[in-house]
Amino acid sequence: MRLGATRGSHRRIGLTKGLAALDTSTATLHDPRSVERFRRALIMSTTTRHSIQLADGDAGYRQAAWREVMSPSGEVLMSPEEAERFTTEGRWRQIGPLLVGHVTAGDFRLVRTKAAAERIGLDHVFINVFLAGRGEGVCGRRRMRFEPGAMSITKLSSPADYRLEGITLTALVVPRRLLEAAMGPIGPFDGRVYPPNSVEALLVGAHIEGLLAMPDPLPPAKVSIASRSSLTLLAACLSKSSLQNIANTAAAADDEAELAKAVRRYIKERLADPDLGPDLICRQFALSRARLYRLMRDGGNIAATIRRLRLARAHGEITAGRHADLTSAAVAARFGFRQERSFRRAFVQEFSVSPAALRSQARTGLRVPLPEAGLVIVGWFNEL
Repeated sequence: MRLGATRGSHRRIGLTKGLAALDTSTATLHDPRSVERFRRALIMSTTTRHSIQLADGDAGYRQAAWREVMSPSGEVLMSPEEAERFTTEGRWRQIGPLLVGHVTAGDFRLVRTKAAAERIGLDHVFINVFLAGRGEGVCGRRRMRFEPGAMSITKLSSPADYRLEGITLTALVVPRRLLEAAMGPIGPFDGRVYPPNSVEALLVGAHIEGLLAMPDPLPPAKVSIASRSSLTLLAACLSKSSLQNIANTAAAADDEAELAKAVRRYIKERLADPDLGPDLICRQFALSRARLYRLMRDGGNIAATIRRLRLARAHGEITAGRHADLTSAAVAARFGFRQERSFRRAFVQEFSVSPAALRSQARTGLRVPLPEAGLVIVGWFNEL
């Protein structure tokens, strides 16, 4: 597996050998000290672009790593033969509230059950333009067939079952509330596939390529232009509203997105504060409770979302072998839980494993963690 994250350019780092690029010694990921050195080196750099490549090494690890990267979208299934042959390479970048990427992957099946779809917090819309390969499946109630040149639109909150074979695609991922603010309900488009070389597929495909090619970093004003133009283009392609109405709603949605992003940032920075909740957020941003809930409506119950984010962060850090020297009570306090018992109960309810059992698995190497830069997509979807 190779994975890299850089600012302004891409750097591939072979995880079994490439630690020498970050340290004078050469080691493997099975050495906990190497994992920690690798993690610190990545944290020290400001990453606005991310790349991941799974091309060599153990097939079981490649399959497990891809499952973890794809976990926000559903469960990855492969036959033993497919897992042995599987490789993937992807480039991703975040532009304001949008995520854009270019992905090449081997054969696999992606399943998102109804129960998994109902657990989605902030819903997102995936716009994929297929460049190579083929696939078919179901999203919601619609059957879908993918071929080069086609463009598909799907909601993360819809049950889905896809079979993909040797695909290369570009992707634009948009928070559902922003897209619907610009063009109205997305439901009628869920599961729709635009045929190869249709006007919509050509325009959106070229736009995604343009977003990926933009210089890095982008000043905030340019990020705003890129995100607004993306919403305007999607609404123009998919909606019957007038262009002026589309532009006005996109601008309003952009302002709301900036405020929502500030609230999300505030929450993420204060997850360890046991007093963090709707009342504290309302005081900080001078918002009424009703306005706060409208602003973050796709995240569901805010207190429950904060709890989910705390548990997700705790799970990630325990899996990575951090805080091994802390008591269970100290770990609970670190993630905003006043009582160890409530932390343990919530953790087991969410992940079907206790914090102590997960720590033991991480210590014995039963579950090799994916380095943090490889979790960029997971982290992005785990936001409110």
